Amino acid sequence: MSKPDWEHVAGQLNAYLSKARISSQDVARRAGVDRKTVDRLRRGQAVRMQTLQWIEQALKLTLAPLAPPQDDRAAPADYGGYRRDAVQSYAGNYTGYRRSFDTPDHIIASYLNVTWDDDVGALRFSENQRNRADTGRAYEYHFGGDVLIPPNLGVLHFVVRSDDGRIRLISTSMPRDDGGTLYMKGFILTLNELSDIGYYPVTSPVFFTKESGPQAQQAGVIVRGASRFEWADTVLTDIEKKFLPFRP
Repeated sequence: MSKPDWEHVAGQLNAYLSKARISSQDVARRAGVDRKTVDRLRRGQAVRMQTLQWIEQALKLTLAPLAPPQDDRAAPADYGGYRRDAVQSYAGNYTGYRRSFDTPDHIIASYLNVTWDDDVGALRFSENQRNRADTGRAYEYHFGGDVLIPPNLGVLHFVVRSDDGRIRLISTSMPRDDGGTLYMKGFILTLNELSDIGYYPVTSPVFFTKESGPQAQQAGVIVRGASRFEWADTVLTDIEKKFLPFRP
């Protein structure tokens, strides 16, 4: 595939942003990329093709008309209408981390797999996780659902929709590279169940890291003092500080 004319791309982008009164920071937030990357593109410097696609998708622009994409199939409108070639890098294996809903000193690691479903014509995901209660009882969960990418918001929704009306929702930022690791950070909203209460809504910060190998790190309970606990706790705390309302 031929390379874009980066000066031409910069001219188109700058003209659009000036007319629409959109800042580099706005573009970065919508596309899930670093502001410095947007500034580099605005100066006519090269960026990764995937990054260019994210920015085009976020702004609903075609900045670098090249040869027709290898796969221009688009997801249904209620999934966000995203093109397969624009999101193909999202497919793969991830390890997810969230706080336990029942035990504050436990972090739950899960295995997430994202694939393109030809029958649906969109990205779908499966998630597996294992947990253990203080009583010693073991739990294993398997979820499957849809990946929604609403245009111009810079977020992904991982949604499990049950026939009985229950919904499990994870909303995250677009995948971002941080020190060589691809992160998606956000929050989960789901239902928990207690024998004396029944179902009730629970939330937790959550993040995913994309794995380069065929399988993600082992899923399960991470207790305080374990090798991954301090690192995962630091990332989750940072998410909480940025997005939870201030409480005196």
